[in-house]
Amino acid sequence: MIWWFKARRVAPVVVPCLAGYAVIVAVLHGATVEFPSLLVGGANDVPVLLLAPVPLTSGLLVSLTSRLVEGEAAACRRVSSYDTALTLLAGACATAVGCVVGQVSGGDDAWSVGRNTLFLTGLTLLVHTVAPQGAAAVPVGWVLTVAFVGFDQFHQAHAWTVLPRPPADVPALGAALVVFAAGLVAHARHRPRP
Repeated sequence: MIWWFKARRVAPVVVPCLAGYAVIVAVLHGATVEFPSLLVGGANDVPVLLLAPVPLTSGLLVSLTSRLVEGEAAACRRVSSYDTALTLLAGACATAVGCVVGQVSGGDDAWSVGRNTLFLTGLTLLVHTVAPQGAAAVPVGWVLTVAFVGFDQFHQAHAWTVLPRPPADVPALGAALVVFAAGLVAHARHRPRP
């Protein structure tokens, strides 16, 4: 497990990304920024916390793609289990940070940041199995798509967007959990090319 921990660069990559994520959520909860809408006139007030999962999701992808091919080829190594555990732990920490900040601040956007992190992580892992080079752009691409075309003329988020939906939105939570689980399974079954 020590070689896996070092190969995956957990301490120098995932831990700082998680710490940065916690700072972003704690400092920027409740802040919004205006994005122009490409579908209707005017602008949408988009919560800044929609971007909070991006560093953590990207850092996790960097970690999971850091490999020692020779070591991982051994049948006795439980690499897939360790990767899954790391991803679950990062998702649990992200959710806990959002819940704590939401409880302390009373802000709705902090409550949903954990759900959004799970969704973007799962989506990134799914894309990585098909297009490894493009997976790093998925979190930013999804957030920008939501910001520019994810709201209707009444400035309400469409159901497909998941990220800006209210914290108590059951379909958004269900979609996030399904995508996260699918991403975990796809990553566990994916055999990277040497």
